[in-house]
Amino acid sequence: MEISLEQAIEIHAKALKKRHKNHAPHEAREHAQRLKDVNDHHGHHVWIKVAAVAEQMLVEEAWEHKGED
Repeated sequence: MEISLEQAIEIHAKALKKRHKNHAPHEAREHAQRLKDVNDHHGHHVWIKVAAVAEQMLVEEAWEHKGED
């Protein structure tokens, strides 16, 4: 089974969110920076996307909970 890069990004974002909760985007950005520090520019770009997806997931989750009030 092959998955796309976008699917992999979403999977990693979900896993980070589950493990690190609200700190998921921060963790992804730290990982991105470590990759940039070793000149892995593609990896850096991908992990910046992971951070953005994790952040969006947190925003959507907050809106869902706000609707429950």
